[in-house]
Amino acid sequence: MSIKRLVLLVLAFFLGLYLIGCFPASRTEEDDKENKETTETTETTEDNKEVSDVGDADGAKIMKIAVSEQEKEMYSPKKDSTYLYWLNNRLALLKGSTKCNIFALNVLFKSGFKTPTENALCRDLVDTDRFTDIFPVVGVQDISNAKKGDLIVWRGHVIIYESLVKIKNDLYALAWWAGTRQQDNGDNIKNNVIYGKYKISGNYVVRRPVKK
Repeated sequence: MSIKRLVLLVLAFFLGLYLIGCFPASRTEEDDKENKETTETTETTEDNKEVSDVGDADGAKIMKIAVSEQEKEMYSPKKDSTYLYWLNNRLALLKGSTKCNIFALNVLFKSGFKTPTENALCRDLVDTDRFTDIFPVVGVQDISNAKKGDLIVWRGHVIIYESLVKIKNDLYALAWWAGTRQQDNGDNIKNNVIYGKYKISGNYVVRRPVKK
């Protein structure tokens, strides 16, 4: 393969990731020895009742839907086509890219929450000036008010938050997301969808779903 052709392929790959707005997750810490140490504790966060009526039962429902949605092969990078439930099951052709935003919005739609009228990419969801009616912002680089079922969004990634885990001096979200560099194991990782710990750092926004 010529150098020119190789450069074009690399540029096309990164352009595809940019257009989708979601990159492979790189800060996962699940199943390593450190996470299994006795220093691991779960912290309780405060409710933010002024923003929406999402309660524990709603969060539990979102988690349950995430479990069932993990079984869908369409989230695997091996599948080029993925259905956007919240847009009348629109078929999206993504050519092997990760699908974290699609997984998150599909789960929320099936759980009975409001969703955008467009294919909202990660870079759209992290914009605090957008979607404030359906995804109110409850934290900017602050996870203290996060509740089960909230979205934690970076410019290139989004996860569905369940709980906060502290390991030594680092904070992790126990969460669901599509797009991991780890191989499927038939347990907590299936079809490139993972239930595990994700390190909380960098520039992120916490958004709360609103019921339909």
